[in-house]
Amino acid sequence: TAASGTAGEIRATNNITAYYSDKRLKENITAIGNAIDLVKQLSGVRYQSNDLAASYGYTDRSWQVGVLAQDVQKVLPEAVKLAPFDTKFVHGKEVSISGENYLTVQYEKMIPLLIQAIKELSEEVEDLKKKLG
Repeated sequence: TAASGTAGEIRATNNITAYYSDKRLKENITAIGNAIDLVKQLSGVRYQSNDLAASYGYTDRSWQVGVLAQDVQKVLPEAVKLAPFDTKFVHGKEVSISGENYLTVQYEKMIPLLIQAIKELSEEVEDLKKKLG
């Protein structure tokens, strides 16, 4: 399926399937290490878009929730890309139209980090139970 884009909201009343997860299609598989420490470097934030966002068409000033792409980029760069509103393809490579390199987060790619952090926390809890028990 060819790549496409939209300037509006995408809604689906059924599943959305993208990319691949099959182990047979992967190599050099390693667990994300120190996941708790990485998660602790992130902040879940509430925010409202500003005038600069409005100039790019993001005019909804209602309160939103999310993370800051620059924070995610430091701990999980695989989950950060150039923002679609500010990109074009030049010789097959995505580049910033404005030169400002505005970023966005692929939230679905943060799930593996959260899974590993939960597993690390679970191990810590089990260790503490053994010490207390």
